[in-house]
Amino acid sequence: DNWVFQEGSGNGMFAAFAGGDSKPQIVNLPHDAVIGTEIQEGPNMGSVGFYKSKNVYYTKSFPVPADWENKAVWVEFEGIYQNALVYVNNAYVGSAHYGYGEHYFDIKRFLEVGKDNEIKVVVKNGCNPAGRWYTGGGIYRDVSLHVSGLLHIAHTGTRAAAETVEEDQAAVRVITPLVDEGIGTKTALITNEILDADGNVVASETLPMTFFDHEPKQLRQRLLVENPKLWDVENPYLYTIRTTVTVDGEPVDTYASTFGIRYMQLDPKKGLRINGKVVKLKGGCIHHDNGVVGAATFYDSEERRVRIMKEMGYNAIRMAHHPVSKAMLRACDKLGMYIMDEYSDVWCSAKAEFDYGNHMAECFQDDVAQMVYKDFNHPSVILYSIGNEIPENGNKFDVAFGRKIVDIIRSIDDTRYVMNSIN
Repeated sequence: DNWVFQEGSGNGMFAAFAGGDSKPQIVNLPHDAVIGTEIQEGPNMGSVGFYKSKNVYYTKSFPVPADWENKAVWVEFEGIYQNALVYVNNAYVGSAHYGYGEHYFDIKRFLEVGKDNEIKVVVKNGCNPAGRWYTGGGIYRDVSLHVSGLLHIAHTGTRAAAETVEEDQAAVRVITPLVDEGIGTKTALITNEILDADGNVVASETLPMTFFDHEPKQLRQRLLVENPKLWDVENPYLYTIRTTVTVDGEPVDTYASTFGIRYMQLDPKKGLRINGKVVKLKGGCIHHDNGVVGAATFYDSEERRVRIMKEMGYNAIRMAHHPVSKAMLRACDKLGMYIMDEYSDVWCSAKAEFDYGNHMAECFQDDVAQMVYKDFNHPSVILYSIGNEIPENGNKFDVAFGRKIVDIIRSIDDTRYVMNSIN
């Protein structure tokens, strides 16, 4: 709530040279900075809905309690379109080029405890055209501030997936990534619990781990769920994985996420099978925007789209041509809809003059990884597409990017199938 929004470069003393900044507006996030602007005609403007992208910036003041001195603090942006720069107390924190990507920033060292602090997000989206469709602009998806103990679960979260599934039991592989930002050696207890849809604990295990200074670790467990209820589009049953980190008897971090128990098979003879049943995908392709609402992502709008498509007979959605929102993932998990999540419309050869193709080569490793971490616990996601109609597939040198992307995906997630949309 209550972010200050302005058009312009956000460069302070240089604003006058850029024509001056607009009058400040108070906005709530998510916010589409483009949808309310004047429609304009011009070369290539039809592909972006006749809306001209602009440079904009957002600021917000927030209190930092004194007890955050011994906390880890980071901020999560689910989507900023595009080429964003993030500052805290006027100090540069980091950048986020991909307009459809998840971006996390560790802001602890920039904070002044016991005072009000300011975060500023400058969105350099003033070059046109910025895409091949209506992109929207600004901070159009949710922003979250995460605060935890110095020994905490990494921002990617605990990952859970069925390893083996039988009629009377399922073995669930649980991976908990942990980070210690403190000093000294310490021992923590890591508890992972699986809860059914009614909140009952159906599997649990606690293990000790010893940490040294700033050492990242992963805890791997196999939890057994008896008489599992399987997830599919007809019966979208969800479990919850809940992680608690305890040091000296005190909980220092927690994490919870829904997930589904299901298994898949794919072969030339029987095609795609989910939970042993042959599935024919009856899918539609959708972009990220919600029509006249613009690009701002709201859960109710995403659920409405999924519900309408399901009523029409669809059982699958292909995100065209970028990673799906977290809100859409939750809606598809809840209502029962399969997803093919797509990494990007471009690699290194830009299709619109100022699209992601200008930055893909320098940041694809992190962008691909964040897409997979985001999707991992969502049973609705059954396929990854590494790109849409990518010209590099016809070039023996640039096609190597495809192998690099696939290797990143499979290093994190070996439970789903990977494809490429080739023209």
